[in-house]
Amino acid sequence: MAEKWKISEPVVEHPSKASCGLTQAVQCAIAQGDDLRGRHFEGESLAFADGPVLDVAGCVFERCTFGELALKRISFADCVFDKCEWSNVRLNHAAFQRVRFQNCRMTGMELAGGVLMNTHFDGCAMDYLSLSQTKLDRTAFEECRMRESLWSEVRLAKARFENCDLTRAQWTRTPLMGTDMSTCRIDGWSITLYDLRGVKLTAAQVISLSGLLGVEIVS
Repeated sequence: MAEKWKISEPVVEHPSKASCGLTQAVQCAIAQGDDLRGRHFEGESLAFADGPVLDVAGCVFERCTFGELALKRISFADCVFDKCEWSNVRLNHAAFQRVRFQNCRMTGMELAGGVLMNTHFDGCAMDYLSLSQTKLDRTAFEECRMRESLWSEVRLAKARFENCDLTRAQWTRTPLMGTDMSTCRIDGWSITLYDLRGVKLTAAQVISLSGLLGVEIVS
């Protein structure tokens, strides 16, 4: 029997309305070496942030826009992002723990060398998403559009994909052993037989990938 697991939801306890803008709050936290904690930001933009470390905890972001984050390390814990804009943002060595993204736009977002734990993506637009050398542990993608996404050396410790559009996704050194893709669109995948081994698919999906097997389907 397949192992059943659940995602721990963010613990956000009545975050206070931010008294200053997102950019100012982030810059102050970085300058003072403090966490950004327990804030509620709505309709704010963060065009750029530079510095060594930023830890964000217990925050809610609604309709916020994120730009270039040139940080050596950034972590998010117990955070909710609702209808936020993350397109073309690159994050290096980012950590997410008990984080929910709902109805966010993340087209072309890049995550490199990061860790996602108890992270939930729900209804997000994630075409051209790029993940490299990233670990996913108890991470779920539901109703997400992830066309032409790139997965390079990603460790899917516990990852769930439900009703996602993964058309023309590219998988490189990312084993899908035990991952259930049976409810997803997987047309046009670029993947090796090694990485494909052990993935859970429907009969129709197997036929759509028959070219990878070097076989010809005849009636």
